[in-house]
Formats: sequence, C-alpha cells, structure tokens
Amino acid sequence: DTMASNTKSRYALAASCIAAAIAVASAFTSNANTAFVQPGTSNTIANSNLKTPQAFNVAAHKSPLFMSAVEETVAGTDALEDYVNSHGGDRVIRKILIANNGMAATKSILSMRQWAYMELGDERAIQFVAMATPEDIKANAEYIRLADSFVEVPGGKNLNNYANVEVISKIANEQKVDAVWPGWGHASENPKLPATLNLTGIKFIGPPGPVMSVLGDKIAANILAQTAKVPSIPWSGSYGGPDDGPLQAELNAEGTIPDDIFEKATCRTV
Repeated sequence: DTMASNTKSRYALAASCIAAAIAVASAFTSNANTAFVQPGTSNTIANSNLKTPQAFNVAAHKSPLFMSAVEETVAGTDALEDYVNSHGGDRVIRKILIANNGMAATKSILSMRQWAYMELGDERAIQFVAMATPEDIKANAEYIRLADSFVEVPGGKNLNNYANVEVISKIANEQKVDAVWPGWGHASENPKLPATLNLTGIKFIGPPGPVMSVLGDKIAANILAQTAKVPSIPWSGSYGGPDDGPLQAELNAEGTIPDDIFEKATCRTV
C-alpha cells in the first residue's frame, strides 16, 4: 500500500508540473511583449502592435534588457553607417580580417562584439574573418569558433602565416574586408603591412607605416627623440650631429629617418 501511495503521489506531482508548464506557456503566447516576437509570426495579438525593425528608435532605448530583445536587423549595417557619420567618420568598417591567433584574436573579437552591442544594439554588426593554421584548427582554437568565417593558412613558423605581409594582404583582398586588425607581435610592427594594405584601400587598424617605422626601431626612435631635444643616454648616435653632438634628422618624404643619418648611428663592427 505504501508503494502504491508513493507512486500515485509521483504521478500527481508530475501532472501538476505539466499543467503549470502549459499554463505558463499559454500566458507567454498570448501576452508576449512585441519585442520578443519575430515579424511574420501567426500570433495575431502580438502582430497587431508589432513594429517593423525600421520603426524602432534604438537611440531612445538603451537598456540592456530592451536591446537584448530587439531583432538583430534593427541595428544592422544602417546603424553602423549612421554611427560613423554622426562621429565625423568617412569610412564604414563592416568586415575585419583578424591577422593574429590565440588570445590576441579571441580578445579582439570579444571586445569589438561587445562594443557593437553596447553602441549599436547588435553584436553581429561587424563580421570577422580569422586566419587559422592547421595547428590552430586541430586545437579547436576558440577565436576560430568566435569568428564568422576563417581562412586556412600554412602552418609552421609565423613567417608562413601571421607575420607574412603577402599572405595577409592576399587574404584581405580575396575576402573583401574593409580593415585588418594585426593584434600584437607577428606582423603588427611591420610598417610594410599598412603600406601594402593602403595600396588597395584596406584600413590597417593601427599606426600608419611611417610612424611605425620611426618609433618601432630603436635607432630611428632615438634619433627622433634627440631631434626633439629629448635627453638620451650615451649611445652610438650621440655623436656626429651638429657640433659633433647627438644625431638629428628631418623626416624624408616617406616620413622616415633618412638612410645616411640612420647609417651614422648604426654599429657594423665592435
């Protein structure tokens, strides 16, 4: 009798749970907020008040709760273009090549997605193309899964892939991206990358080539500092300048230190 009583109790409890679930589901079906209803659904109550995506005033609704409910197309590419125009920009970046891997690539995608969500209400407003070596793919690297798509590149040392300017530029053009994010390390400090991308109208997310060339090289950076009258510790470029003082230089047309001045500060023998 005890066993039969327990069985009946379990059935009664299960029946109660099912009834409660049906009641909750029914309530949400008939009374759901229109922001949670996809356009074209058969819910007549919701559709009677449903606004098209263009009708939503995203700027007037900044709460995370509301933004999480709005259809992704509310923001979309139009909101991205509006954002750029409203901030005085002249280039809309919709698709980015991540020319890096590992933690750098992961953090970049997550950060930019968070920015897009907070500013535009759509974390997918920008598309990301990743580069992935066979080793990265085999490891099921997180950044590959986070990206919208990826292109497989040769494995081995980074000169074959993430530090290879030719490979990065080729992929950027083939994938028709608007910009390249180099991360850190690899090709991020190679002034040839922004210069090469600039020739095809692709934005390098980082400093321009001449600045990178001057400040990314210790000899050039020291000559530039001495030209700006910044005190420097003694080194091979501390002599040979005006009155045999520190080397100084005016940047050439390319925005870099002239070769003859650079060579004076370079040690070839010890």
